[in-house]
Amino acid sequence: MRVPWKRLTWILAAAVPVAAVAGIIWVGTRDLSRFQSRMTEQVRKVTGRELAARVPLTIKLGTQPAMVAEGVTLTNASWGSRPDLARVRKLTLFLDPASLFLGEVKVGRVLLEGADIVVERNDVGDTNLDMLPPPDGSGPHPGENRSLRLRTSPAFPWITTIEVRDSVLTIAEGQGRPPVVLEIPAATFKSQAPNQPLQLEAKLTAPQATPLELTGTAGSFDGWMRGLPGNIDVQGGFGGGKIAIKGGVNAKGTTLAITSEGPDVSVFGPYVRLPVPSGGPYALNAKAGTLRSTFKVEVTSLKVGSSELAGEAVFRVDRKGTPTVTVNADVSRLDLGDLKAAPSTASAANAPQGPARLVPTMPFSASWLGRSALSVTVRLSEIVGLGSKVQNASVTLTSSDTRFAFRAAATVGGGSAGFDLVYDPTGRIGQATLTASASRVSLADLTTLLGFDLGLRDAVGDIDLRLRGGGRNTRDALNSASGSIEVAVTKGLWPRSPLASWPGETQRLLGGGDTGVPFNCIAGRFDVSGGVASLRRLVVDTPRTTMVGGGYLSLRSEGFEFILAPEARDNQNAGLASTLRIKGGSGRETASALEPNLARLIIPAGAVQSMSGQINQAAKQAPAGANPCAIVAPRVEGLRPGLRAQMPVPSAADMRQRGGRPQAQTAGPQRSQR
Repeated sequence: MRVPWKRLTWILAAAVPVAAVAGIIWVGTRDLSRFQSRMTEQVRKVTGRELAARVPLTIKLGTQPAMVAEGVTLTNASWGSRPDLARVRKLTLFLDPASLFLGEVKVGRVLLEGADIVVERNDVGDTNLDMLPPPDGSGPHPGENRSLRLRTSPAFPWITTIEVRDSVLTIAEGQGRPPVVLEIPAATFKSQAPNQPLQLEAKLTAPQATPLELTGTAGSFDGWMRGLPGNIDVQGGFGGGKIAIKGGVNAKGTTLAITSEGPDVSVFGPYVRLPVPSGGPYALNAKAGTLRSTFKVEVTSLKVGSSELAGEAVFRVDRKGTPTVTVNADVSRLDLGDLKAAPSTASAANAPQGPARLVPTMPFSASWLGRSALSVTVRLSEIVGLGSKVQNASVTLTSSDTRFAFRAAATVGGGSAGFDLVYDPTGRIGQATLTASASRVSLADLTTLLGFDLGLRDAVGDIDLRLRGGGRNTRDALNSASGSIEVAVTKGLWPRSPLASWPGETQRLLGGGDTGVPFNCIAGRFDVSGGVASLRRLVVDTPRTTMVGGGYLSLRSEGFEFILAPEARDNQNAGLASTLRIKGGSGRETASALEPNLARLIIPAGAVQSMSGQINQAAKQAPAGANPCAIVAPRVEGLRPGLRAQMPVPSAADMRQRGGRPQAQTAGPQRSQR
C-alpha cells in the first residue's frame, strides 16, 4: 500500500495551527481560580508563607500565552519589619506551548515587574529568607491510603528562567548597619534545578549611582532561600571600568574578594554612603568577610592617581548590644592634585541656596551619636599638592553615648598645627570645647585643608584658639561661647576684593596693585564672652602705614563692626590717614566710612609715640623670626589710651537673647483652665 506522504504533510501542516489555536482557546476558557488556589496552597506548603494577589489570574493570548496577576504579595517572617517580604506590581507566568497540546498548564518562564523585596536579619542571626513548611505533622494519614508511608516533603515546581524588571532590593543586616538598597532595572536568573548554580545576568545600581553590569554564577536558589547562597563568581563593567567579585557565603561565614579598576573612584560613593572624592585612574583590591558577629572590610590596596592607601573597617555588636565600628587607615601618599570634591547629587544642586553664613549650622548629634560606638584613626605619611609639604598627619574620631572627640595634627612646612574638638552630649544642651593651635604655618595651605580660602598669599601665621560653649549644633555652641582667639601673621599679600568697598583715600594709603595689598605683619586678640568676640587690640603694619583698632564680631547675629586708626609712615601720605569705621555681616553688604573727628578722641593731646616707630624698634630688638606686631599689640592701650573707649559694642537687641538657651515658651493652661 502506498502511503500518501504529500497529503499527510498537508494535513499535519493544517492540523498543527488548528490544534495550537484550540489549545489556546481551551486554556483561555478555563476557570483559573482553581489553579490559583492550588498554586497558593503549594506555596504555603513549601514555604509556610501566604501568597496573595490583588487582581486574580487572567489569560493573556498572543505569540507567548501567559497568565498575569497584579498586586502579588508574599508574607514576611513574623519578626519582620513589615508585613510583606515581597510586593510585586505585576507577575507574568509564561506558559509552555508544548504542554498546552497535552492539556496541561506548565510555566516555562516568570517575569516580575515592579518588585519590592526586603531581605533582613534579626538579632539572633535568622534571615527572613528561611522558609519552612508549616508544622502539619508527617505521620500516616488514613485518608490518603498511605498508612505505612511517611508524607514526602512538598516541592514547588521548578521554573528555569526568572526575569526581574524595574525592581528594588533592600538588604538589612541588623542593628548598627545601614540597609543596602539596590535598584534592579533588569536581571535574569537561570538554573536547571534549585540546587544547581544560578546563572546571573543583571544590571544593578544604588540610588543616583553608576550601574553595575554583572554576569556569572551567584550561588544556588536553594542556598539563597536558606540564607547561605554558596559560591559567588561574578564580573562585569562598572563606571567605565571593570569589577570582579569572587568568594562564597556558607555556614562558616562570608568571604569575598573584590577587585576593580576604572577612570574615577567616586563611583563607589553612593554604594558605601560616603562622599568619595572624584579622581583617577584607580585600582582597588579589597576583601570582605564575617566571623561570628563581626563583619570586616579590608582594603588591601587602593591607588588613585599617585595616591595610595590601605585600611580596614570592623563592624560588630558588643556584649551590651551596642553597635561598634572601628576604622583604621594608613595613607602613604595623598596628592590633592589627583582628587576633586565629591560630585553633588541632583537634589543638592537644585536646593535653594540661602545667603552665605559666617557660622555654619552643623549639628553635633549625628545619627550614630549616642546609639553606637565609633572609632576612626587615619594616618597620613605625606600630603602633596599644597604650597608647603605636609607630613606625619593624623586624624582621630571617637564617639560614644557620653563623649565625642575629634582630633587632628600635622607638620606643615616648617611649622605644625593641631585641632581638638570635644563634645559632651549629657545634660540639657551639652557642652563643646574647641582648642586649636598653629605655629609658623602657611595660612593659604591651612585654609585649603579646612575647606575655605581667605585669599592670603605667602603669609605664615601663629594661631591660638580656646573656646567653650553649650548647644546641640555649632552655631548654638558659638553663640554662648567664651574664651580667646589670638592671631599673629607675618609678611604676605591681602586680596584686593575685600577692600573694594573701602574709601578711596584709605585704598591709596594702603597702596598695592590689582593683585593685592602687601603687609608686613598683623596681630590681634579676640576676647570671647557670651557669643561676642571683642577685638581689643589690633595692629596691622604695611609698607606705607601702621594701623591700630578693634571692634566686635557677634556670633549670634553674624554682624561685625570695627574701627581702624591709621598712621602714615611718611609725611607724603599723612593727609590720607583718617580713622575708618567698617560695618557688615551675613546677608549684608559691607559699609565703610571715614570719621576724621574720631582720631582726636583716640590720640590724646600732647606728645604721643609713633606706632610705626614702635614696630621698627620691636623688629630690631626681637629675636630672629619674631612677629613685631605681636610684640607691640599688648601695648596698644598704653600707646593709644582713648582707643578702648571708642570701641564699637553690640546693640541691646543683639544681646537680648543669649545663644545656646531654649526660646521662652508660653506657660500651659492650669488645671482650673482646662
